[in-house]
Amino acid sequence: MHKNIKRFLTGILVLSFVSMFAGFAIGGDVTIVGTVNDENQIVDDAGTAYDVADNEKGDELIEHVGKKIQVKGTVTEGDDGRLITITSYTVIEE
Repeated sequence: MHKNIKRFLTGILVLSFVSMFAGFAIGGDVTIVGTVNDENQIVDDAGTAYDVADNEKGDELIEHVGKKIQVKGTVTEGDDGRLITITSYTVIEE
């Protein structure tokens, strides 16, 4: 019984360290509707800000500052907040 408790506690400790030092994916592909701001972010209607990852689609998207857009991509969360890696986007309002 003592060995099982030790293994369990070791597993909890390992999971704690992994979650502290690595970002985690919020979900697979997500769709977000929001506005592009001049800080390379998308801000959704609830006020949540997502930093736009530096990739081809992200670089294109940040040229649409002030416009409402719909994006699809993968969101990860780390110490600095949420980061979205954009796979596609559509400008809703010019």
